[in-house]
Amino acid sequence: MENELLLTIIIESGKGSAVLNFMREMGIRNAICLLGKGVIQNKFLEMMEINEVYKEIILAPIPFKLRDELLDRLKTRFHLEKKNHGMAFLVPLAGALQDAAMHWDTSGLSSAVICDYTAILLIVDKSRQEIATEICHRAGYYGGIAIKAHGSASKLNIVLDRMVEPEKEVMLMLLQTRLADRLTAILNEQLQLDKPNTGILIRMGVNQVLGYVPE
Repeated sequence: MENELLLTIIIESGKGSAVLNFMREMGIRNAICLLGKGVIQNKFLEMMEINEVYKEIILAPIPFKLRDELLDRLKTRFHLEKKNHGMAFLVPLAGALQDAAMHWDTSGLSSAVICDYTAILLIVDKSRQEIATEICHRAGYYGGIAIKAHGSASKLNIVLDRMVEPEKEVMLMLLQTRLADRLTAILNEQLQLDKPNTGILIRMGVNQVLGYVPE
């Protein structure tokens, strides 16, 4: 399989285009850029209404053979090893659609492989995003990026004969696996994710990280 890893880069707003240009220089032409926001827990900043920091998230499937060279060049170009300069991490992929063909390779996805870091994707209704953020803060985790999204319309979302697609928030968090285990259990319990229409939580093992990761 040509593409074996999903590269995720989180960088300050305004630098996404520079990262996309860099990716093209490296021969990666199927990257996308999303706008998200990181929330800083600081009472003074909340009073000044400047506690939200906007970020850009770049996603791209990359060949395994480019992994080390790509991370080295990212580090040199964007100084991701420094605090507050952004971060990048890699997640193994089982399949990637390219040239109208899906190629699968699950040989490297053994459940016996233990990763030091875990990425968590939490998808909830927009109205529950602040609740989820507060749960994370009470659990001692203050990182994370929120990305706007929408779900598919259902029979319950009919207004004036129009199907309304409910607004969603996708929360992306990266943390040490030992902390992810605890946070996952807390989110599952307090958001009641085992019940229908309460949200979706996805965990992904991360095999390489570049940049600052909050404890």
